[in-house]
Amino acid sequence: MKQSKAKSLSLKLPSALDIKLRAVARRRGTNLSSIVREALEVYLNDKKQLEGLSFYDLAKDLIGCVDSGISDLAHNPKHMEGYGQ
Repeated sequence: MKQSKAKSLSLKLPSALDIKLRAVARRRGTNLSSIVREALEVYLNDKKQLEGLSFYDLAKDLIGCVDSGISDLAHNPKHMEGYGQ
């Protein structure tokens, strides 16, 4: 899947968390953004975080992203011939 342009995010951290974050970044020789992105990936890829989410919740940003080129696809019964076979 093609990645979109990177987005910015601002957030406020408690001092203790900021100290930990900076220490990890310094130890790894990287920037704060890299550490936060990695932590978010780990957290969001945890299967437990997906519990209770519907398929719609997970895919709603993809709805309408593909154009089939068929203008009557949703309402013309001929397009359903052989569906599911």
